Amino acid sequence: MFALSDYRSILAIAEEAHFGRAARRMGCTQPALSGRLRRVEEELGARLFDRDRGGVRITPAGQAFVEGAERVIAAAQEAAESTRAVHAGLGQLVRIGMTQVSAYQVVVPVLEAFRRRHPRARLRLVEGTTASLERDLEQKVVDVAFLHPPLHAPGLSEHVMTRTALMRFDAVPDQPFHRPLIRYPRAEAPVLMGELARSETEREGAFDEDRLPEIEANTMLGALVLSRAGFGPFVTTEDYPTPFEKTPDCLRADPTGAELTTAAAWRRLDRRPLVEELVACARRCADP
Repeated sequence: MFALSDYRSILAIAEEAHFGRAARRMGCTQPALSGRLRRVEEELGARLFDRDRGGVRITPAGQAFVEGAERVIAAAQEAAESTRAVHAGLGQLVRIGMTQVSAYQVVVPVLEAFRRRHPRARLRLVEGTTASLERDLEQKVVDVAFLHPPLHAPGLSEHVMTRTALMRFDAVPDQPFHRPLIRYPRAEAPVLMGELARSETEREGAFDEDRLPEIEANTMLGALVLSRAGFGPFVTTEDYPTPFEKTPDCLRADPTGAELTTAAAWRRLDRRPLVEELVACARRCADP
């Protein structure tokens, strides 16, 4: 529908918030840039920018277009890089996502096995939450992700690799143990928060979020840091490594009765050989 230069032009206008600077960045005249914008807006049937004495302001429709344009430009750059790499004799690029927990549980042995079979393959490793990695799989930002099911996006397959007990830890021994938990964002950790809600209900008869303080961390490491600072207990897997292992007496543990599942996930219709080989390595490295 649009040329790559169209996407880059709209992105330049959005980032510069000034037609003159955006035109210089694109190496064209301001009338030419304005004409390109007008053509894109006519094709879309939507206004992307408003102009007034204060400058250039992006519209909600423009913001949506810019977000898509960034993905298109990134994909085009990646395609060019991959082509050059293959032509130079290097391997294809495999993009791998992982959560903080899966990173120490399963990712290392999988990547070791994959490297032995494909030493020239190029890898790009990114960290995220289960929710963000599921979105990345859907949007083809990553090819394989190590995360924590259940998954909700259609078209994804998964292979369970391990299940680990969840423990309630407190990093400050002189504080009351049964204090409100440090929370994780529900949107980013729905599985974990659901398990915490269930375990808290069983423990105390209710899980009243209103009584919890506004203490939240988006990673288990962040929760550990908050707990170490005295903000309360947190929940993580029983084997989670901490920077405080040299003083284990500072960590008190209590079983929650829940567990966290770690799995490899990929797009079901992605039949590329390197992706299938990475999935096969994950299957071989899974717990029996």
